[in-house]
Amino acid sequence: MKICNIEVDPKAFGAGVALTTFIVTQTMLTAATKTSSGLPYKTTSAILLQEAIKFSFAAAFWFNYDYKKKSNDGLQNFNLRDFMMYSVPGLTYALQNSIVFTAIAMLGPPTFQVFSNFKIVTTAILYRLILPNRGLTIIQWLAVVLLFISMVISKLGVFTASDAKSEGGAWADQSELILGGGLLIVNSTLSAFSGVFNEWLIKKIDPEAPLQFKNMQLYFFGVVLNLLGNILQSSPGAGDAESDGFFSGFTPLVWIIIFNNAALGISVAYIMKHANNVVKCFTGAVAVYIATYLSSKFFNETIDVAFMCGVVVLTVALYLYMGDHNKVLKNHSAASPRTHTQHTSENVDLEMKVRGEGNKTVE
Repeated sequence: MKICNIEVDPKAFGAGVALTTFIVTQTMLTAATKTSSGLPYKTTSAILLQEAIKFSFAAAFWFNYDYKKKSNDGLQNFNLRDFMMYSVPGLTYALQNSIVFTAIAMLGPPTFQVFSNFKIVTTAILYRLILPNRGLTIIQWLAVVLLFISMVISKLGVFTASDAKSEGGAWADQSELILGGGLLIVNSTLSAFSGVFNEWLIKKIDPEAPLQFKNMQLYFFGVVLNLLGNILQSSPGAGDAESDGFFSGFTPLVWIIIFNNAALGISVAYIMKHANNVVKCFTGAVAVYIATYLSSKFFNETIDVAFMCGVVVLTVALYLYMGDHNKVLKNHSAASPRTHTQHTSENVDLEMKVRGEGNKTVE
């Protein structure tokens, strides 16, 4: 299918739309639950429950579809070494989830979405290192740089004294912006590593195994690690909200957040399968448009000129990254080594032929 004359994989597009929807919903609902003292519910319990929901979905899907109906259900090549490798993204995902709750509460939806897009820079770098045969074209690298620039200029106003005061109260002042932004830089690095590593597991380790069988292994470690974190934060000495009961502060809205975040995680797996991590990052960047508009309606968030300039740069970056011109560049790059090899082979054959004729003349 084509969108704006750009060829798009329908499955990847559908997963991208779903992911964008869940990201915006996560951002808005989490911000809506914030109080003056922070998030009033136990976030470690919420994260543990969403990991349990994801594991249950993957297990049910695998058992009812892959295990019963497919010849390769994933068990044939299952081994302990590969299983333990899923603990790596499982651990980093667990850390990410904890950081996200704090960062959204500190920064507010638009600022959170803009700063969180820093992960595309770290993703592109790690993508090149871990999956070198799936590297980016020079234009896509330019798109990555433009996306980073859009992040910076879109919130320049926050660093001025007057804008900092106007954004104080409900959202981030300068100190919150610096701390929340720092958390998101750490989170972006973790997100990039876990995402690229997970994509490597999906596409390189037993690639014929069902997707949900691999998800089960990842979510298993998510449940175990978040259960451990929940136990530690429930111990004496933890904060009031965290040391209360497991369902402390839970409301119907919190349950909606939990199920939404579980659906978000599942949609990420399909992005990994049908596209890649950089596409996932750009999909998240699109959420900037929607989150900003909704925040201006529901949270009185100001949309200034700097932010709109950032959105324009983001639009250009999206086109440069997704455009069909990248296929031409990749095809040219793939053909160049073969052409060089062919010319080299022809030169060697010609040289050998000339030498052979020279030897005959001497004789």
